Amino acid sequence: MFKSDIEVNYEYIDEPLVILNDVSMKFSGQEVFSDVEMAVNSGDRIAIIGPNGAGKSTLLKIIIGLIEPDSGTVARYRDIRFGYLPQETHWDSLENEILKEAKTADSKIFDLINKKKEYEMLIADTKRKDLKIKVSEYGAISHLYESSKGYKYERQAEETLKKFNFPEKDWKRKVKSLSGGERTRLALAKIILCRPNILILDEPTNHLDLETIEWLESFLAEWQMAIIIVSHDHQFLDKICDKTYELNKTGIEKYFCNYSEYLIQKAENAKKQEEAFKRQEKYLAAQEEFIERFRFKATKAKAVQSRIKLIDKLDKIEDPETSKKKIKIKLKDSEGLPAKVLEIEDLMVGAKDLPLLTMEGVWEVEKNDKIGIIGPNGAGKSTLLKTLVYKEKALEGKIKFFGNMKIGYYAQAHEELDPDKNILDEVRSKTEAADGVIRSILGSLLFSGEDAFKLIRALSGGERARVAIAELILNNSNILLLDEPTNHLDLAGKDAVAEVLKSFKGPIIIVSHDRHVLNKVCNIIWEVGNNEVKKYLGNYEDYKYAKNG
Repeated sequence: MFKSDIEVNYEYIDEPLVILNDVSMKFSGQEVFSDVEMAVNSGDRIAIIGPNGAGKSTLLKIIIGLIEPDSGTVARYRDIRFGYLPQETHWDSLENEILKEAKTADSKIFDLINKKKEYEMLIADTKRKDLKIKVSEYGAISHLYESSKGYKYERQAEETLKKFNFPEKDWKRKVKSLSGGERTRLALAKIILCRPNILILDEPTNHLDLETIEWLESFLAEWQMAIIIVSHDHQFLDKICDKTYELNKTGIEKYFCNYSEYLIQKAENAKKQEEAFKRQEKYLAAQEEFIERFRFKATKAKAVQSRIKLIDKLDKIEDPETSKKKIKIKLKDSEGLPAKVLEIEDLMVGAKDLPLLTMEGVWEVEKNDKIGIIGPNGAGKSTLLKTLVYKEKALEGKIKFFGNMKIGYYAQAHEELDPDKNILDEVRSKTEAADGVIRSILGSLLFSGEDAFKLIRALSGGERARVAIAELILNNSNILLLDEPTNHLDLAGKDAVAEVLKSFKGPIIIVSHDRHVLNKVCNIIWEVGNNEVKKYLGNYEDYKYAKNG
């Protein structure tokens, strides 16, 4: 589908592109991060990770110069050219046609292009009284256009669009008509036209289907200049980045490895810290015991004072448990399920005037099946899931659940949540569990104390996801149908959910673009596309092998 031979003129710069020194940032008086020390060099491939709210996007904006830090300094290479892809892409106009929007990448040349066209229309009117003046002005603009390499720039815009899979027949489409994946490709095309020597990408895989994510990986794998990426996609970071910087309130912890290796090193460091903490606690207990025993004994006064000073000067090792804020959840295992839990026969889903897909014949789901549904955006994955849980009516065919099935459904857009309720009341409305049980589950999902009284409408995407997961847990379902359950979660949250789904003793049907989840959880893949569904045994890697040989 996509072309990978996108040419970029690389230039190696033999000095740091960006240096951050003691950078700190606060919001509403609350410290987000402090003492950030960081240098970025040509060829660096850096992943910036951390929990939601750690300030990762803010740090990117400080690096670029879009916002200033509260303290500290940022030095940038004199000829630095940033290629910045924010989470919410800025467009010159959603009404622009694709080619016109691409040309806005360089605003100075784009203005010259427009002025040149404007004057060409003016001088086309040969009866104008001021024709000579306008011709003279047109000559000056044309000279400036040529000296700015306007012709070359317009050719490059067209060639770049073609290589980013926008054929000439699509150039008149408006930006507002593009899907999330198409908009990301157009935004990247504009970035490349600006010839950046450092790419700054903030959640670049958001809204992308798997095919587009894998194309983006292949493109970035060939990129030889610096890249800084914030992403919650485990596999994407593994393939693109060889440095992992963990942002926290006290600065950046640097790991010179990819994300998977970082997890191993982080666990080893945590184990060492825990052992060191226990040794120090044992040592401190012995010193305290000595001090208490001999505090009022004159012959030991000097020794007691010496040990008190020693304890005061000692660098205290933090208890690893107090710094851990992890999602800790478990789903109730399904028991007594029949061998076959679901049967689908000749199913057609979608709208009457626009059928999206058909599942011909008889499809069976067994009690140990964990099915991943994949396919391009708009192919009908979410519609299929909604049809299976009777949220939408099938156009044709039959759906039959066997045994005493209690369905747990997770909606991608969290439309099941009432925006006018607070978290506690929302969860209460979906379960008969006692308040103590509800508060315990919410606490395990990092909603403790007053957090439980936040309004749903005021929550971030990640927080809404955790509320929906709480309801799923309390529902005690024995079959799960999940639509993008890891969207909006940070990396640690995604890993936690993947572990829970993997260990769940019951059938799962899950729509996901997260290959880490599809590999870890699934044993069957349903591929949706071209108005049909195809079945592949195994996880996502097995599916890829079967497709590509």
